[in-house]
Amino acid sequence: MTQQIEKLASNKLPYTRLERPLVNDVEHSLETEWQVTNGIGGFAAASLSGALTRRYHGLLLAALQPPLGRTLLLSKLDEIVRLNNRDYPLDVNEWRDASMALSGLDYLESFEQFGNLPTFTYRIAETAIQKTIWMEYGQNTTYVRYKYAASQSSTPVKLLVKPLANCRDYHAETKGSINQHYAIEQEKSSIASWKVEPWPEAPSWRLLVMDHPAQFRANEGSGWYWGFHYRQEKERGLIADEDLYCLGTFVVTLEPGQSVTFVASTAELAEITALYPEAYERELARQEQLLDTAKLYRSADPLENLAARLALAADQFVVGRPDPARTGALLADYRTVIAGYPWFSDWGRDTMIALPGLTIVTGRYSEAALLLRSFARYVSKGMLPNRFPDPVEISQSSSGLSESDYNTVDATLWYFDAVDKYLTASGDSELGQELYPVLADIVNWHLKGTRFQIHVDKDGLLFSGEPGVQLTWMDVKIGEWVVTPRRGKPIEINALWHRACKVMAKLASRYGSAAEVEFYTGLAGRVAAIFEETYWYARGGYFYDNINDAGEPDSALRPNQAIALSVAPELVSAAKRRAALEKVQEKLYTPVGLRTLSADHPDYHPVFGGDPISRDSAYHQGTVWPWPLGPYARALLTLEDQDREQNRIQLQHLLMPFLRHIDEGCVGQINEVFSAEPPYRPGGCVAQAWSVSELLEIWQLYQNFSQ
Repeated sequence: MTQQIEKLASNKLPYTRLERPLVNDVEHSLETEWQVTNGIGGFAAASLSGALTRRYHGLLLAALQPPLGRTLLLSKLDEIVRLNNRDYPLDVNEWRDASMALSGLDYLESFEQFGNLPTFTYRIAETAIQKTIWMEYGQNTTYVRYKYAASQSSTPVKLLVKPLANCRDYHAETKGSINQHYAIEQEKSSIASWKVEPWPEAPSWRLLVMDHPAQFRANEGSGWYWGFHYRQEKERGLIADEDLYCLGTFVVTLEPGQSVTFVASTAELAEITALYPEAYERELARQEQLLDTAKLYRSADPLENLAARLALAADQFVVGRPDPARTGALLADYRTVIAGYPWFSDWGRDTMIALPGLTIVTGRYSEAALLLRSFARYVSKGMLPNRFPDPVEISQSSSGLSESDYNTVDATLWYFDAVDKYLTASGDSELGQELYPVLADIVNWHLKGTRFQIHVDKDGLLFSGEPGVQLTWMDVKIGEWVVTPRRGKPIEINALWHRACKVMAKLASRYGSAAEVEFYTGLAGRVAAIFEETYWYARGGYFYDNINDAGEPDSALRPNQAIALSVAPELVSAAKRRAALEKVQEKLYTPVGLRTLSADHPDYHPVFGGDPISRDSAYHQGTVWPWPLGPYARALLTLEDQDREQNRIQLQHLLMPFLRHIDEGCVGQINEVFSAEPPYRPGGCVAQAWSVSELLEIWQLYQNFSQ
């Protein structure tokens, strides 16, 4: 192993290193990304090359109204190393005119990730400069530390750093103007701090230089750098160019072994300076504590090491959420889950599906309880919200949430699954008793009917949907075109409804009455009585995906039957369960997830990519998703004629491909989707909560069969 690994041998945190020629490969370094987060929705991210390839890349994307209100304030730091009167630019940029500045790749020797913290090593002759980036947990503060790490001479180097500022919503783009100038003024303090104010009423922030003196040179021209090009946005069919404002140039002289840290923050100066001295060590200790809680550490066993990395990946999604009724105050007892980075916010469906893996598998029971309590506060007419709007939208609504924010049938049903898994793992009877009336009210609303015609039909199955509305996870709509119509009685929805009723019967035996137990058992029994005959597609040898509002079955082969068989395997016979899973394995399984539609269907799309219409057309029409691997794995384990070793090998087989992928899209994370055919190119969000969560659940199952 490398010398660096040996130095870290006593540490618990997983470590990965990407070396030459991988990091020097232009396409690879521009396609691969890194990110760090701050626990309140803010983050920093870019490509391994250092270039910004997305509008969502930057060093300080601050969550000004956590976990939303994300605002890009500092896009990047461009650096030049001056050694023996010669300049070595470390920056990499791509421009609107198709030109590229790639000199930084000539000197980039390696990319290392220690825990969740990235370090870039640049080697110039016999001199090494290391750049490490991290964020303050719970605060919109980013640290960038440069260390003159190695040299066989005592020659000092000069580091010239140019902060490229921004001020916009993270979904937007900035077009500069020669008449616009960002104000930067040094504060009267013993600390080297500059206040940055883009324009009146814009959010201001601070830029500090710590550990070493620096000279600041103001801009001689307009300050605007024109025409940055974001290749990922061009590929996505979106506006791909932007202008950034250079605040000036900082000049630092470093001797071998010395370091300087640039701090970008929206916090008050006193708070920044109080937290800084042990900021790096504190973040490492926090991540070590997460692994202690999860009982997962860096390991020579590749799969155990993968699990430790997934536990740290999980941490990036669990964040604080304010109470809209209290003007956005961030309360200690509120938690939510960011569905995916870099562009998703927190959604009810994703949160409930991801909760078991993100928190229960990792031993974060207290946060699981906070998540369940937090969402209980938002239950309305028996439904959990599917999304939380941005703060601007909230301010325009007296209640904080609108009817359209509750446009999901499955988020609420997954809530029952999450509650049951949490109570089973934790034995938290207090929370069970607290949530029981909330859950009972949800069932009552589903019986009498709630939004979007969600109601229990005369046959005992749950119906959902209105024209033009998508309520399941396959929810794409392009204009008036419902891409994957599932109005009616989707198979996994009714399996989840059955599970919800069974969970209620179990809870009623603890917190309710015998009559309530009988009532909920009866609801589950009505589903069980007709489920198999309703959904079994005899000619195909698998289950229908949906029964529409006209009573017509949809024979499209989709992964939703695997979800149904995982949450309620008792609804069908063992023989039909095996036949259906064999068909899923034959037609839908890939090494990185399940296809959303079999390739022999006329609507099948093999490639995920291109402009928004192209992507949305393929999103649930063949595109591979990793998250259904979890339900698929759990469904496989219900097959009764398999021994422990067979189960262990199956689970190992599901995990192995991600040993490679975790260093491909975003180092240390798992993508949202993949194209449906080899080489299964990753796409969508570079970090997706339920992708990580379900792999952690598969890992836990694998461990159970390995003991």
